[in-house]
Amino acid sequence: VLYQSLLTDYVSPGSKNGLPANMIDFATLRNDDRLHELLTRLQNYPREQLDSREKEIAFYLNAYNILSIAKVADNWPLRRLKSLGSLLKPVWTHPAGEVCGVKMTLRILERDILRQLDEPRIHFALNCASMSCPDLRLEPYEADKIDQQLEDQVAKFMQQDGKGLLIKKPGQVKLSAIYKWFSDDFESQGGVLNFIQPYLPSSDKPWKIVGYL
Repeated sequence: VLYQSLLTDYVSPGSKNGLPANMIDFATLRNDDRLHELLTRLQNYPREQLDSREKEIAFYLNAYNILSIAKVADNWPLRRLKSLGSLLKPVWTHPAGEVCGVKMTLRILERDILRQLDEPRIHFALNCASMSCPDLRLEPYEADKIDQQLEDQVAKFMQQDGKGLLIKKPGQVKLSAIYKWFSDDFESQGGVLNFIQPYLPSSDKPWKIVGYL
């Protein structure tokens, strides 16, 4: 309920540089005590209550997005989250807060926790405060509807030209670099090309991946 109230009050559809995104009013959000309360709840959440894979996926997706939001809010104004880091120590490796009493970085949440749950669709639910990221969802992820929410995230991302994909010729598609960076995660789905088939328009020519955005 707390996270939903922040999403409702500070996140709304918009665009920047010709790309659509759910935009966050960081200038106002950064002064809202509810954000600090939310971080405290993340820190104190009992790990033993995450007793199913669905609960883990939903909880840690929310945790990642909340910590990402907080990192930007704490450093506002900011052009991009990535600029807080360096080549040798990218921002994803910086301390981001605590989750269930454990000190976290965004990289640990993504690589060591979420990617180990064998659900490639998590990559379309994580938002790292970049215009090329899949949109921040306007509702929290919930265990009892996580499959539907993840499917919706993928479908929306794959409908965003220049962001999820780019088609210039029949049968030829450029994809978000997410598919390149995390290609191994899609092997359980038969590989990236097989995974994206349901989200591509009909074509007389077989689809092939010709590059990445």
